[in-house]
Amino acid sequence: MQKNIYNLNNLTCEACIKLSKIKLSKIPGVHKVEIDSDGKTEVYAERIVPKEEVQEALSDTDYQVK
Repeated sequence: MQKNIYNLNNLTCEACIKLSKIKLSKIPGVHKVEIDSDGKTEVYAERIVPKEEVQEALSDTDYQVK
């Protein structure tokens, strides 16, 4: 299992975090997503998940991968 670490911008509340977790969990191969209140995001997957794929999963939101 690969641990992928990203930072997300524009997460302003718990609902933002919850929505991001749901969207990132839909990426193929992802087993677990953890996001803290500062936007630090850990994606546990069967493979390395490229930053571009994370951004694509969030494309219909205002959240951005740093």
